[in-house]
Parts: sequence; structure tokens; C-alpha cells
Amino acid sequence: MEISDKSHLDDFSDGLLVKPDRRKWDWLILRAVFPLLTSLVLVAQAAATPAYPLRPSANGRYVVDSNNVPFLIIGDAPHSILANLNNSDAVTYLTDRGQRGFNALWIELLCDGAVFGYGNEGEANYGRDVNGNNPFTATLAGGYYDLTTPNEAYWSHVDYIVQQAAANGLQCLFTPLDQDGWTQTSLVNGTSRCQQYGQFLGNRYSNYPNIIWNFGNDFQQWRNEQNDAVILAIADGVRSADLNHLITIELDYYVSESQDDPNWIPRINTNGVYTYYPTYAETLVAYNKPTIMPVLFLEENYEDENNVGEQGTPFVLRHQEYWSLTAGALAGHMYGSYWTDRFAGGWQSHLNTQCVTELGYFKNFFTGIAFHTLVPDQNHTLLTAGYGTYNDNNVHISQNDYATAAKSSDGSLAVIYTPVAHTMTVAMGNFRGPVTARWFDPTNNTFQTVAGSPFPNTGNHNFTTLGNNSAGDPDWVLLLEAATPTPTPTATPTATATATATSTATPTATATGTATPTVTPTATATATATATGTVPPSPTPTATTSPTATATTTPTSSPTATSTPTTTPTATATPKTTPRPTPTPRSRATARPRPSPAPRP
Repeated sequence: MEISDKSHLDDFSDGLLVKPDRRKWDWLILRAVFPLLTSLVLVAQAAATPAYPLRPSANGRYVVDSNNVPFLIIGDAPHSILANLNNSDAVTYLTDRGQRGFNALWIELLCDGAVFGYGNEGEANYGRDVNGNNPFTATLAGGYYDLTTPNEAYWSHVDYIVQQAAANGLQCLFTPLDQDGWTQTSLVNGTSRCQQYGQFLGNRYSNYPNIIWNFGNDFQQWRNEQNDAVILAIADGVRSADLNHLITIELDYYVSESQDDPNWIPRINTNGVYTYYPTYAETLVAYNKPTIMPVLFLEENYEDENNVGEQGTPFVLRHQEYWSLTAGALAGHMYGSYWTDRFAGGWQSHLNTQCVTELGYFKNFFTGIAFHTLVPDQNHTLLTAGYGTYNDNNVHISQNDYATAAKSSDGSLAVIYTPVAHTMTVAMGNFRGPVTARWFDPTNNTFQTVAGSPFPNTGNHNFTTLGNNSAGDPDWVLLLEAATPTPTPTATPTATATATATSTATPTATATGTATPTVTPTATATATATATGTVPPSPTPTATTSPTATATTTPTSSPTATSTPTTTPTATATPKTTPRPTPTPRSRATARPRPSPAPRP
């Protein structure tokens, strides 16, 4: 190797760069070039920033950004950030979430002890922020805040969080008045004051692009007309000033979706799912509603919480994530954690947990394919056998063996999530061309191509899982991608002029057409569609593998893949949900425990 004694400083002289021919760059040239380079950097940064606000897609099945690019919401739930994090800690948290690929945060605009803030409604200074500012300046009878008297100091702090979130590519999914801890406040104010409060919020935040409105939250009393009316009034107030953002509502546990309350259907544009049962069941309920809206999965078991007898482990959270999206929650998925919903002591050391890392893999997997084209395989026309047992009434998620599947309407791809070891039969006629099959390990972000790929798009094919994944669990994702059919080459005639001399004194050129076939080049297409929504910086701290890449790991044991020439009969029809139990309201508490539910009838 040649070693040079040239100094790194030799390219500078009197503060000016030196050209390769050793002449100094002219200062006027540098003054012209540097602003251009700066502009290019800013353009690159802008291209990487999501174009908020979001809105429903034209077909109502997913959401798009302001450039009409499909977008997958991936959210955390720092419910109590206004009450518990000072500005410095808030910036630490928001920066971390943006860097890890989150793009939405569920925040309580009014936060008391029910969601890990200060005090209980009716007590002095309840719901004050981390700086000691009350949200309102006056109270009504019983010590409940007058919602028409906003305290500017409090709301300026909210503005700061919104702005810092925007700087990190994050949307604020705002709950205006949590029904778990502010019910009496809303009832004492009545519909008129509640509507004024909503107008205040709409006017203040309508021009912030990174806002999503999420009403309710543990709204156990929505069936009571008076309780529903005050929250409807807040929504009407917001909508009178702000129709720029997504709007949804979370109703009651243990299972609900926004359209359960018909009063909300004309007021929302996104259907939110909330369940502690297998997430595919209620997601399908929401997906099948006649008023079509994007389905956003709002809440389920949080990491390291145990609300209904199932600890929020990585294994459980993967079930919830992959089940919900393959069942139609194409708007996205909201995650939550014991550590960041209340900012428990030591929360800083729980920002990069295995659950967060695997959620990043989940995001990478689906944004690496045309996720917005997926349609749930409800009648098992794709996954015809080996999918386990459908269950909508067991809160013990880890005990459920049901595999969910979704396929694109154009026959280009399909995704199957199985929580346990299965041999699954796939009807290959669903695809438009030969099919490449790959197993995706949701615990380490790697792919393994199934031996024998690509498979013909006829008949049935059996795919057997590979044993345990890298975490020692049995769940896997099967990605099936079809090649685009090759167009048949066609000949294009080309006229060639030929001069022919006549015997007369004056030569005359006569054109004679000779056809020369020209073959049109054959177009080849990639098997995977383009990635969708624009996302913030790298979703996970570890290196990621795009689903369009080749297999990154050679399987130690070859996956079983046997062709079956005959069609396997369809096992079951569309799952039918059983009536939901009427939940028992929970008492006010500081830790969000859920009473133990009885199994559904």
C-alpha cells in the first residue's frame, strides 16, 4: 500500500479550498456553491419527513399522508407525558421515539391520577402539569374545573410537546377528556361548556399537521345517553374548527370498536379497536362494518402489564400486532408499555426493550411490501387448512393457535402469521404467477427462502414452520410473493425504402416497403411491490432487512414444502363473533388495573 505524507490540511490555504491542480477556489464560486449544497441537504431532510396530516385513503381501507402515500401508524402510549416529564426529559423521550421509528404518541390532554397524573377530579389542582400549572383557571360546583377557562401557561406547555414531537416526525394522538378520570368534570360542565372546550382545542390545533384526535379512553359509560352527550359535544366543538385530521374514539374494555356507538359514525373517519381478546376477532368486526373506515388498532395488552391475566411479553405482543394487521387494521398499531404510560422509575432504561425492537421489525416488514393492498382471508380461500382454531373469548393470548392470512387483490402477495407450529395448506391459484415463499422470523428480522421456490401458481402447497424462531418461540410469518407474468413478445413491422430505377430517360425512385420484425424487449418485474408511507429515520436500533432482499439466513433444517395435486376442502366459513359481555365498570385507581373478565358466552 502506498503511504502518502500529504497532510489533511494541504487542501486548505488561507481558509479557501484548493483545486486538484493546486489553485485556490475563487471565493465567489464557494459562496455560490455552499448555499446550493445546504439546500440539497434540506431537501433530503424534507423528503425523509412524513407529510402530515394524514387522511383516509380513497377506498377507506388505510390512511395516506398529504402526498397520498400509504402510511402505517406505529405508536407508543405516553399517556402521562404532560404530568410527569419536564422539558428536558420530554425531549429525551421524543427524540428516542422518533429515532426508533415510532410516528405517533397517545397523550392525555387532561391527566389526573386515573392515568398517572396528579390528584383525582374534584380535588385541588387535579390534573396539573409537571410545571404545577392547572389546565383551567376556574372551578364549578364541587371543585370541578370550568372547561371554558383554559390556563394559557398549561396549554403553552402542550404546544411545546406538539412542536417537539413534530421535530421528531411524531404525531400526537390526543384524548381531549379521558373518561376514566374526568367523567364528573364533563357532566358538571354539560354539553354547552364541553362544546366550547372542543372549539378551543379545534381552533388551537387545527393548523398543527401532526395531530390525531382520539376521544373516550376506557369509555365504560358510553351507553348512558348523558355520558355520551358531553363527549359528543366536545367532538362537535373540535370538528367545528378542525376537519383537517383523523378522528376516532376508544370505547370500552374488554372489547369494542368505535362504531359500536352509532352516534359516533358520522363524527369519525377512523375506526379504533380496543380488545383484550385475540386481536383478529374484533379487528374483523371493525373491518366488516358497512360504513368503511381505516381500522386503527388502539389498545390491547401493554408491555410488562398484566391487566386481565396475561403478562405483556414479546410473544404476546407479536400475536397482537401481526394478528391485527392481517385481519385488516391497515391504519396501523398502537403499542403501550408499563414503563412509558406512567413514566415509572427507571423508564429511561426501558426505551429499547425487545418488544420495541420487534415492533420495529413489524413496521419494517409491512412497509417493505404493499401492505395497503392486503385483504383479510376471512373465508379461507387462501389458507385452506392447518390454521388452528378461531377464538374470540380467551384473554390468554398465548394459548391461541389461530393463524391469520391476508392477500392482495391483484394476486401479487400474501402474508400469513402463525403463532404456533403448523403445516399450512395454501391455495396457489390465488397468485398471478410463480410464487416465492419466505419465512420471516419476527424476533430477529431475517428471512429464509423456502426450498423449491418459486412454486407454480396452481393447486395446493403445504408449508411447515421451521421449529422455534430465534427467541425460542414457535411463531413465524410466511411471505408469499408472485412474479409478474411476462408479456408475450410482439413483432413491430418497420418500413424500409428501396430505390428502383426505371428504363425511362428520367430515373424515378419507387419506394418498396420491406417489413423487418423488431422484437419488443420482455419486461421483467420484481415480485414485491414498492414500500409505502414515508417514515422517520431507521425504525430500530439494529440493522434491518427489507422484505425485497434475498434470504439472509440459511435454514438449519429445510422447511417442509410438499405439493398436493388435489384441492384441500375449505374447513370453515367466515368466523362468527359471539355476543360481547357487558363489562363491569372499574373503580378509580392509579395503576389502570382491569377486573378479571368472564369468558364470553
